[in-house]
Amino acid sequence: MKDIEKNIAEELKNSSELAFSTSDDELFKRATVTANNQQGTKDLLALGMASIWVVFVSIFMKILKPIFKQMANNSEKISTTTTNNGNK
Repeated sequence: MKDIEKNIAEELKNSSELAFSTSDDELFKRATVTANNQQGTKDLLALGMASIWVVFVSIFMKILKPIFKQMANNSEKISTTTTNNGNK
């Protein structure tokens, strides 16, 4: 482990001028592209999650639609068979 640390320290001492050969403008461009890629990934993930929810709700409504119709039909039957307890 110490050998690795020594090798890294020696390389950094020997090639210190190579470490900062990238200009600030290039670093800013890289940072911007990276940030845009990360935001793009987040946007795609959000879009994917939204589409999954739309599909889920669509399937859920297809399953529940007959149940809602049956409940509506039952409520109509109940309301037509109620009486006034003899009052007109």
